[in-house]
Amino acid sequence: MKKFLLQAFAVAFCLSSGVFVASCDDDNNPVDNPPIDGETAYVVAATTGEASYLVVANSLDEGTVSTQGNGTEVIGGTYWVYKGLDYVFALVYNKGGAGTGASYYLGADGKMKEKYTYTYNRITSYGTWGDKVVTVSTGDSKITDEDQNVAQALLFNYLDATDGSQEEGTLLAENYLGNGEKVSWAGLVEANNKIYTSVIPMGMSKYGIRKWPEAVTDQELVTKTDGGSASGAYTAGVIPSTQYPDSAYVAIYSGTNFNETPVIAKTDKIGYACGRMRSQYYQTIWAADNGDVYVFSPGYGRTAVSSSDLKKVTGQKPSGAMRIKAGATDFDPDYYVNFEEIGTKHPIFRCWHISEDYFLLQLYKKGAEDMISGGKNADVSELAVFKAEDQTIMPVTGLPADGKFGGEPYGEKGYAYMAVTVTTGENPAFYKIDVKTGKAVKGLTVEADAITTVGKMEYLSK
Repeated sequence: MKKFLLQAFAVAFCLSSGVFVASCDDDNNPVDNPPIDGETAYVVAATTGEASYLVVANSLDEGTVSTQGNGTEVIGGTYWVYKGLDYVFALVYNKGGAGTGASYYLGADGKMKEKYTYTYNRITSYGTWGDKVVTVSTGDSKITDEDQNVAQALLFNYLDATDGSQEEGTLLAENYLGNGEKVSWAGLVEANNKIYTSVIPMGMSKYGIRKWPEAVTDQELVTKTDGGSASGAYTAGVIPSTQYPDSAYVAIYSGTNFNETPVIAKTDKIGYACGRMRSQYYQTIWAADNGDVYVFSPGYGRTAVSSSDLKKVTGQKPSGAMRIKAGATDFDPDYYVNFEEIGTKHPIFRCWHISEDYFLLQLYKKGAEDMISGGKNADVSELAVFKAEDQTIMPVTGLPADGKFGGEPYGEKGYAYMAVTVTTGENPAFYKIDVKTGKAVKGLTVEADAITTVGKMEYLSK
């Protein structure tokens, strides 16, 4: 494996507050001080121009690091998955095409190293399961009916972090919930020795309508012509959006793969649980530290509005949350939160668990109407902290007014670190949010065009 010399960069390292792989003596001479196995550092995903980098820093609370000199150029990940302390995975969306990815580890010399590369089916959601990173999408299966209508399937890719192997898996997406509709998944949660995933009903395909005609609740919902565009495109003879927008479903798996029959938890108190941006499904189910799984819904069923040539079932449920208590296989009937009645009364866009029962919420700043009509142009620049047991929301203060958020925040010791890029020409930075007060303060600055996320990793001498 290629070795890197620390001495050549010692001067730059000594001037950077993000340095940890070399130190300087009183005479400003370089002194090797390589970290050892077991020590950790923070690894930041950043971009400068068209290039993507992983940059190592020893603190998120202060200082400055740069992609130039300190960064390792890597593939341009759409999503970054930190697998324990050992690996970070870059997953590339590639729009409707096949996905690509790579895993990296932090070498003992303080540089990021590529471990394995991967090619897989397109990705609409992802998560982890044991030693594997799992990607999920919906696509054509090998099953057809007499009219050559193709059944839709859930397509899995299992990317092994330890040996670089990968496996593919398929599962029939048609009639998955017993209502005739095809489905997709949004996120995977490992908790209580089980895997939980939010199941998103997506209407009926030609295959589904032919095989389960009794599942069509209204023939007027079946399209007469082709229409839509991009991820919303549809053909004649299908139901392009769900007939059940005001229900949420969670599949619970107890084995080691998705071949078993899961337990399906269902509630009619909230709509389906996922964040949406075009064809991407963002995870909105998370486990608290005690194993309780919280299920958050933006209330997207309300965005399905009928037009003169396309009838849809429009949802009515506001943005809300339910929970499945640790060890249970159904929703807690005594727990329900309506986000449009507490805090700023705004629906959620995305959310993440931070610590204990504290969750960071990204909200539609202008309210539900902006969510319904705004689409990809809606304002999602508001953050708040949700304490699930108390069912309270605290707005986050101290963020720059023109800030644009990165991807996943990082949680540690009761703080959430959110990547923020501003439009005033300043370098992007991480803002440290105290989940008990909602106050945000500026932390590590990164000399880059944008930063996406960060995670903690351990130095590995392999």
